[in-house]
Amino acid sequence: MNAAVVATDLSKSYKLYDRPLDRFVELFTRRPRHRVFPALQEVSFEIGAGETVGLIGQNGAGKSTLLKLLCGVAVPSSGRLETRGTIASILELGTGFHPDFTGRDNAALNAAILGLSSSEIKEKLPAMFEFSELGSFLDQPVKTYSSGMYMRLAFSIAVNADPDILIIDEALAVGDGHFQKKCIDKIRDFQRRRKTIIFCSHALYYISTLCERALWLDRGSVRRLGPSVDVVHDYETFLMSRDREESEKPTTSGEMLPSDGPVKITELWLADTKGDAADQFRSGDDITVRLRLSSDRSDRPIHLMVGVLRAADEMQCFAVGTHDDGVRPFSGRTEYDIALKLERVPLLRGDYAVVVYAGDENAMHVYDRKDIRPAFSMSGERYEVGMINVSHSWDGSRVEAPSLQRRTAIR
Repeated sequence: MNAAVVATDLSKSYKLYDRPLDRFVELFTRRPRHRVFPALQEVSFEIGAGETVGLIGQNGAGKSTLLKLLCGVAVPSSGRLETRGTIASILELGTGFHPDFTGRDNAALNAAILGLSSSEIKEKLPAMFEFSELGSFLDQPVKTYSSGMYMRLAFSIAVNADPDILIIDEALAVGDGHFQKKCIDKIRDFQRRRKTIIFCSHALYYISTLCERALWLDRGSVRRLGPSVDVVHDYETFLMSRDREESEKPTTSGEMLPSDGPVKITELWLADTKGDAADQFRSGDDITVRLRLSSDRSDRPIHLMVGVLRAADEMQCFAVGTHDDGVRPFSGRTEYDIALKLERVPLLRGDYAVVVYAGDENAMHVYDRKDIRPAFSMSGERYEVGMINVSHSWDGSRVEAPSLQRRTAIR
């Protein structure tokens, strides 16, 4: 596969001054009066021709800096960056537009900047104007445009210039639903024609759906580069867990919480359908929760409750208990080997924790609790929204419109 973009140890730093005057003082005194901010640090990656790659990361991760380097708006402080083919970009709203020029004038100016000849500009301008759907606003200065109108004009220019590499930075975040669909359709058309696309967005559904791979930047460095579904999953998990309190940090898998009570959960693990210990499952698999319980008295009734939580944010997925299920409490022995079979677990792709409680005969007083965090992962082939997979089917049939006489009668 031919490479359209190759970055090798790419770095970009900015000088930060406390006051504008410090720039002049530094210039004349030759003494540093600035701090160095490393926006990008030794970033390396390769994007193949015809590939669509998503760019994700928190605000300040270095995404916009990387895109500016790719577009030639900024130059790297060190490292190498190679691009092959013409590039059109949609960066921050209004970038490259003269505020006092009309939409038509800015379209012609940007087309020339993109390298189109006079004849090509004349040929492509009507398509740009038609795609933008700006109508009479094309003859108004762009400083009077809303953010959605800016995006319409910028996107129309970029895609109708027909570049080899299209760079999009959050362009779909503004604009109405109708125009967003037009943009998605155009992106799909570019993909069918094997154009290279670099798509930056906080809308992770777009990243996982449109992009083959994703590049995750964190504090100016590459955190992960891989299949978009996997990278988005890891990034979502990171986002959900980043603000968790220190006291809520997960315990080591299999670690027993201290208990001095009369009932103790001594072991806890998960098993697959073969009975082997496992921590990887697919949506719809059976999962068996195995545990060992000890009691200091054989006549003490014990009820159990088992809960499953999403590991990243502690969201309760479901819980089952012997008391609610009408199961007789465990009693008559001092040692118990217990298995709970969870059938056809419908959880979607993600990491999950298991929490087990041992309580009294009324399921009110807790004797002991044991956690595994994370306990298991659910895998899947695609990005899905939500927490569970519900069995479903679709049916559609053509509905004939009622006659005018029929509609009048209904009224």
